[in-house]
This record gives sequence, structure tokens and C-alpha cells, in this order.
Amino acid sequence: MSDNANLPERREGVEAFIGWFREFFQQFQLAWRLFWDERVTLLTKLVPLGTVLYFLMPADVVPDLALGLGQLDDLAIFLVGIRVFIDLCPPNLVDEHKRALRGEQESWRPTTGPVIDLEVTIPPDGTEEYQSIVDLDVEMPSDEV
Repeated sequence: MSDNANLPERREGVEAFIGWFREFFQQFQLAWRLFWDERVTLLTKLVPLGTVLYFLMPADVVPDLALGLGQLDDLAIFLVGIRVFIDLCPPNLVDEHKRALRGEQESWRPTTGPVIDLEVTIPPDGTEEYQSIVDLDVEMPSDEV
């Protein structure tokens, strides 16, 4: 019967681990999206690159020969690297990507085609009929190679 007394504690422990893993996965997705966003500076993107380089370096803070401990320092550096990278990104971009991950808005993508600058003038109500005058100034990219 002593085993059954520990069952709720184990269930809470498993649920806590699943919650931690879910949070880790969400942070990783957020960091991945921010890394590929062109609006994040190159200097900020050096943080995750440095984290990856730490994994590839043969020298570690705790040698990987110590089974378990060697991998824990790698995991800690990875988690801290993700957190620092997200914290260094502009807050409005972080919020934008969080909303996109929750499905609240579509992801922003920069335009690759021509940009049309459009200015419409609408006269005040009651003075004249509505008349739209549009002045388009479009620069088309040349397809010459």
C-alpha cells in the first residue's frame, strides 16, 4: 500500500515534466522563428550561433566523459542560450511571433515583389462628387541577369 500512497506525487511529477517539456518546445519554436526573422540584428543572432558552437567544441565546462553530468552542462548552456536570445530580441517582434505561434495572427513576411506607393485624395463631404486621382510611381525590377 505504500506504493499507492506515492502515486499522486508521481502523477504530479509527470505532469510537471510534460508542462516543462511543452514550455521548452514553445521557447525553441519562438527562438527558431526569431532567428530566421530578418528584423533581428546579426549581433543578436550570434547568441544561438555561439550556443551551437559550444556543442561542437571538444572542450566543455564539465567533460562529457562524466556520464550524465557532461550532458547536463550542455543542456543548461542550450537553455540559457535560448532564453538570452529571446530576451535580446525586440519585444514587439517576440510578441508578434508568440501571437503567430498561438494562431492569433498570420506571420509577417517581407514582400519580394515591387512596392506600389499609392496616395488617394478624398475631398470633404458635400463639396463635390467623390473623385479618385491616383498617382502611381512604380519601379519594376529588371529581369536582366
